[in-house]
Amino acid sequence: MKEYTIDSSGANQRLDRFLTKLMPLAGRSFLQKMLRKKRIKVNRSRAEAKTLLKEGDTLQIYFSEETINAFQKEKRRLEIPEAYAGLFAPPLYEDDHILVINKPAGLLCQPDHSGEQSLIDLALTYLSRENLSLSDTFSPAVANRLDRNTSGVTMIPKDYPTLRAVNAAIRERQTQKLYHCIVAGSLTSPGELTDFLTRDETQNRSEVAAQGKAARLSYRPLAHTSNFTLLEITLHTGRTHQIRAQMAAAGHPVVGDPKYGDPDINARFEADFGLKYQLLHGRTYRIDALNYSFTAPYPEIFEEIRKALFEGRRD
Repeated sequence: MKEYTIDSSGANQRLDRFLTKLMPLAGRSFLQKMLRKKRIKVNRSRAEAKTLLKEGDTLQIYFSEETINAFQKEKRRLEIPEAYAGLFAPPLYEDDHILVINKPAGLLCQPDHSGEQSLIDLALTYLSRENLSLSDTFSPAVANRLDRNTSGVTMIPKDYPTLRAVNAAIRERQTQKLYHCIVAGSLTSPGELTDFLTRDETQNRSEVAAQGKAARLSYRPLAHTSNFTLLEITLHTGRTHQIRAQMAAAGHPVVGDPKYGDPDINARFEADFGLKYQLLHGRTYRIDALNYSFTAPYPEIFEEIRKALFEGRRD
């Protein structure tokens, strides 16, 4: 028999969901059968799948240590490559409840089918090195995902209550998301774009259309020339590729964007600066209800191009 004490990361979860996270290889039907047979109890009493766990509850699992271990996935741990070591030395922000990273372009937020290393893989390695006691039923994940080739603020809650609070704020639209990008063309005054977007999943592409999901953003020029503009964009909705698709449809594609951008402009910036990704950066993320406000410096190549295009010019 093994006993677990429910901490804040496990509290307010249904027992069946907690067990599935604790022993993901066991199977739901098997776990429910063990509940019926009283091989799994809460506070040494019979419990049901829908039982809501509370902090301080004790969970008794009448399996051998070997059986429990066999039902648990081995947690993925990687070495942090030298190229990414600077992300954590130090991170953009960290306290007991949240880790915030300035994600570089080119790095996945979460693992995918490719098996490539991701930001969360690196973060878990970093947290394990910091001797953070990670719960068996909670694994940190990125709360606000960015596209692989978009840089900027990424938040990684370290415990379930923080993740729940951040997700609730995102769901209830209590966040403020500011992006900075460099676009083709000259924009000299603030504006707003309201469109409908459709998705082509086979091409991983969003398009402005007559019908679809509503997409709204507002923008403010920070600097401009006759050919390019540095914009601050506030997202009011969170559609896939929203900024890239809407700005391109408006005639101002993001510089460097291989999917929605201008090929001739992209070729020029690749030749002059080695640019391979869109100049789109998650600059600031705020959740006032949680007293969170994080601002990420520009990536080196973004800053280099910004200076080359706009240095010495006034807003």
